Amino acid sequence: MKPWDGTQIIKPVVDSGISQWTTMAEDWEGQSERLVAAVVEALAAAPWGGGAEGEAFRTSHFQGDGPNRMLNQCVDLSRQITDACGRLRASIDNTLGTDADIESDLKAREAKAREARA
Repeated sequence: MKPWDGTQIIKPVVDSGISQWTTMAEDWEGQSERLVAAVVEALAAAPWGGGAEGEAFRTSHFQGDGPNRMLNQCVDLSRQITDACGRLRASIDNTLGTDADIESDLKAREAKAREARA
């Protein structure tokens, strides 16, 4: 027996969960954009100073694209989380449609088999 045997997708429950996910994801995406902008602004201010120690810190801090890479990944991940909502909803709708088509096909085959026996 597979772990998902007998599993049912209850559309209203799924829709409610995806709606909550969408709201959370959109809120987070907006908040993360503001946070990223604040960090970019702070980095642009170069608070480490212009002396030799400050330059050493800046070189080390930005090595391998440092915080810029992390900030870009944060923005990309936030978008992916938001975009996943629509993909998940479409996937569930496709699954339910396929299940309905299979059920309809099985009923038609059963009816045809009964007719052939009669």
